[in-house]
Order: sequence, then structure tokens, then C-alpha cells
Amino acid sequence: MEIGTRAGVLGQAAQAVGNAFIGKGKCFICVVATGLIQKKVKDGATDEDVANTLTEQCKLYRVQEPAVCDGVIRLFAPEVVYIINNTNLTPNEICSYAFTDDCGDDFDRKHDWTVELPPGPKPPVEPEREPKAGAPRLKLLQLSDTHVDPHYKEGSLADCELPLCCRGTSGPANGKRLAGKWGDYGRCDAPVALLENTLQHIAKEHPDLDGILWTGDLQPHDIWNQTREESLSILRLTTDMILRAFPGVPVFPALGNHEAVPVNSFSPSTVTGRLSMSWLYDEVATQWAHWLPANQSGLVRRGAFYSVLFKPGLRVVSINTNFCNDKNWWLLLNSDDPDQELHWLVEELQKAERAGEKVLVVGHIPPGTPECRSVWSRNFDEILLRYENTVSGLFFGHNHWDEFQLFFDRAVPDKLRPYAVAYVSPSVTPYEKPNPAYRIYYVDGEHPDTTYSVVDHDTWTMDLKAANREGTPEWMRLYSAAKAYNLPSLTPSSWTRLVRDMASNDALFDEFYKNYYRDSAERPACDNQCRRKILCQQLQGRSRDTTPCQVCLGGWFEGKPGKFGNRWVGRPLLGIAQNTAQGVLGALGIGKSKQSYLCNVPDN
Repeated sequence: MEIGTRAGVLGQAAQAVGNAFIGKGKCFICVVATGLIQKKVKDGATDEDVANTLTEQCKLYRVQEPAVCDGVIRLFAPEVVYIINNTNLTPNEICSYAFTDDCGDDFDRKHDWTVELPPGPKPPVEPEREPKAGAPRLKLLQLSDTHVDPHYKEGSLADCELPLCCRGTSGPANGKRLAGKWGDYGRCDAPVALLENTLQHIAKEHPDLDGILWTGDLQPHDIWNQTREESLSILRLTTDMILRAFPGVPVFPALGNHEAVPVNSFSPSTVTGRLSMSWLYDEVATQWAHWLPANQSGLVRRGAFYSVLFKPGLRVVSINTNFCNDKNWWLLLNSDDPDQELHWLVEELQKAERAGEKVLVVGHIPPGTPECRSVWSRNFDEILLRYENTVSGLFFGHNHWDEFQLFFDRAVPDKLRPYAVAYVSPSVTPYEKPNPAYRIYYVDGEHPDTTYSVVDHDTWTMDLKAANREGTPEWMRLYSAAKAYNLPSLTPSSWTRLVRDMASNDALFDEFYKNYYRDSAERPACDNQCRRKILCQQLQGRSRDTTPCQVCLGGWFEGKPGKFGNRWVGRPLLGIAQNTAQGVLGALGIGKSKQSYLCNVPDN
């Protein structure tokens, strides 16, 4: 997860000025500022010259605290200079990349691409089927977004002005909110003691784990104050803690966006020297070698992705989703399937299909998250649809919330078929108010007719406020997905029905929202707009695509509670008048109900 202002390269530089404006004004300033920076670089400006210029603007327009401006921009300046010297992008293209929602699609129109799929017909789609009752199961842990902070200090200021607090450098407490022993709900990451306690609890409570899905983001959110040395130190620390807690248990890691220094910066393998990723990937390969076979080391060193056989007929493929991150400014250099990762993914899935294997895909950034570039997300969706019979599970982190994302077959317009669900794990860090948590999955196990799909999952959590008050965390199972949401199975259709039902069932949505924050004492209230956003997020396996929201839920969230209730009615393209009429008729029980506009899923 990103901090509030997500400082970065060229677009971030422009934001130093552009955030003071809105709409076209922001874009105009962005274009002007970017043009000036380009000219300085072309005229021979050094990294230091560029850093000084951007830092001055960052402070002038109060984009962040002065210390953050100083630190972030000096980290990114070498990247700025390299990208400008090695691309011919116009300021308009750069700004459309930086401000996708406000500055047009100049970049996307010129950087559209499609990963080629193998020729030949797709095998017939296997119908959804529930795992056999009483069949053996695999038990998997997903551990995500630990964000451990070695500099966390109990009793320090928890509500400072910086993007990360609860440190000795956060400023004097002066009787304000103080950091607790086990963490804080504000802009504070996990103390080492919290991660140690979490792993000790898991090892004791779940001694029968078959495997661990470790989906990245190990470093704290102090993105202005990071060094490569400290990032690698935290990688080694966390790896060692997991090894000690779970000796002999297979671990399948994925790389988070915070592992890079600067944050989000994952250059392609064509970049060599001081700006290459070898400083990170080489150490990642060394640490991951505790669990991965030696024949995957080359792939990890090239791009931090790999493929391994977990069980007979079950493969785990780990992808580096940082190549889809719209805050990875190296995509300005080359966004066309960086390092050919998706092409490699197609090859791996094709081999698995021929071998009759099922595949679990793990990564960090969920493909449907708005931060994932639309073109990358679309390609991933199309690959996933082609191999829907082969991919039996998808597991991501990054967002910190307890949620999921659905993928839809669009062959029949306005009658979308849900074909896959991605599980998005909650975070261990309490950064931005959730309680610390982890996920346990129960997967159809080894037997002749196995689906290797998720049968159920449990989220475990602890009450951070109570732990700080009482002195010791008390971990508990917060909920089982099947029981809490009354799901007959965890198929894509069942999850789609759940979203539909939450649109009109206040109690059901409230339960989901409670779990979203892990029953945090400081979770914010969620009004109709918040509810609409969260429900649509669950339907967006493809980034920035609102089609499933419009088709499955009608796309029009009606009014305030008490009028016709919290209800989705109609479709926007049918017009507001028709929406209103249908809402009235539906409320009176006349004509088409709200269930007239649904994805292609039957009722229970």
C-alpha cells in the first residue's frame, strides 16, 4: 500500500506543482513543469541539479513535509535523469501517465499491447463444482504486508505530521497520542515484537500447515528515508523469522512494491549499472533459495518471478506485479510486457495445461487495483480466461484490507460470467487503522478428482487496542468465509451473489465491512458512497473497468436509507428517469426487481 502522497519520478515532480491545481489546470502545470525538467536534463543538468529544482517546488507547494521532499526526491533524481535521457516521451505523454484520470490517454493510446496466446481452440470450460465432502484438504497460510519497522518506539508520537510515525524521530509526544507496545492504528507500522508474536502464534495454532503464501511488502512506509542496505536487512530479518517459526514448511514468496529503493522502482533487465535491480534480485534469490529449487534462481535474478511444483498435479507460479504498478516510473521507459513476464506466464500455464496440472498464482498487487496499469491488467485477465481450467487459485496482498476481486468472461455483453476470484489478504501491519491479521486457506487436497480450489478461508486477528491495554495480544479467528457469508461454496458465482446481496442487505454488508477492517475499534463510518466503492472493488478483477459494476449491480446506488432503502437499481445508460421508475416499482413489488440486472449467476 502506498502512503498518502506517493512521491515518485516525473509525474511526482509535476505533482509538486500540479497538486495546487485541479482538472486541466493541473495538467497544464504538469506539462510546463515536465518540459522545464526535460530541458534542464537535455542541457546537461546533473542528478543533484534536478533534485534541487524538484525539492524547491515540493516545499513551495507543500506537497509533503520538508524532510519528505528532501529525502524522496534525492532518491528518485537519478531515475529522472536516466529516463529523460533514454526516452522521447512528450510532456503530454508523461503527464497522462502521471495523472491518468485527469490528463487524457496520450500515453495509453501509444503504449497499448497484447500478449499473444497460443493458437488453437480453448478447451471446453469446466463447470464449477464443489469439492467432495470429506475429501482431504491442504492448509495454507497467507502472510502479507508485514511492513516491520525496526525503528518503532513504544511511547513515541503516534499522530505526527510525517507519512510514518511511532518512531523516536516522530517528534515530542507532549501528551498526545502515544505509540503502544504492539503498534498503533495511525500511520504506524508493525514493531518487530508484533511480527514475532504473530509468527509464534501461527506456529502454535497451526502446526499442520502444508505451505505458506508470502505476498510481499516487508519494509516500513518511510519511503523518504530508506536505503538499499536497510531494505536488504529487513528482507534478511523477515526471512530468518519465518524460517525459525516454520522449519520445513514450503514457502512461496512474491515481491512487494516496498522492497525497492526508491519505492515502486523496478527497472527492466535491460537497465544495467547502479540503476539495475541486481542489488535487490540477487539478494532475493539468495533468501528465497531456502525454499525454491536451484533451477528457478535465474528467473528470480532476472525478474523476481518463478514456477515450482508444489504437490503432484499442483504448481505455484509467483509473478512480479510491480511491472503493472502505475507508480513504477520505469514503465515510461518500456511498458510493453516488461521482461516478457506475461509471455513467460502464458508458457508456464500452457505447459501446466498439457501436463494436467492446476496452478496457484501468487503476487503482490491485485490486478484489479486501480494502481495496476489497465493494459497490463487487461492482458492478465485475457490470459487468465484462456487458462481458467488450469488456474485454481489467485492470491494477492498490497491493499491491507480483507477482500477479494472477481474476474468475468465478457463474451456475451450485459451477461457477464464470473470465472475466477482473487483472494486479497489482510495485512499484518495496522497502518491506516485495521487490526493485524493473517489468512488460513483450506484447499481441496490430494485425491483423484481434486479441484485444488479454495474450499474455505479463515481470517485471524487480534484487538490491537486491547493488546496495548492488557499487555499481551489475544489472537482469535474472526470469521470463516463460508459461515459468515452463508456461502454454499467459494466458487466465483457464490462470491458474485454475495456482492449482489450486500447491495441490498445492510446487515450483510456491515458484517463484510467489519471484517474488511478486522473489527478495528477505529474503522471509519461507511456511507452509501463508501459502500458503492467497496462493492464495485470486489467486482473489478480488471483495473479501472466499471463494466461489471454496471452490469452486475445496475451501477446506480439509490438515495439515502429510508427512502427505498440502500439499493442498486437500473443501469446508468437506461437513464435516470428509468432508474427512478424502476426503483419505485421495485419498492412496491411491481415489475422488475433489483435482481433484473445481474451477472450470469443463478440464485442459491
